Amino acid sequence: MIWQLWRQDDNGGRYLVGTYGTKEAAQEKITELTRCHHKQTYWVSEAIEAITGSES
Repeated sequence: MIWQLWRQDDNGGRYLVGTYGTKEAAQEKITELTRCHHKQTYWVSEAIEAITGSES
């Protein structure tokens, strides 16, 4: 399964931060990124390619 880490900035823009082989690895990256003082919204989702079996 492939997991994507996403970020939403203060203006509502959503950006792909990275792709990870495990959900735990993506969560660890969130922990690393949220250590700074300026907080963004981060979330992990299953990659579409992993769900559909297609590649972009």
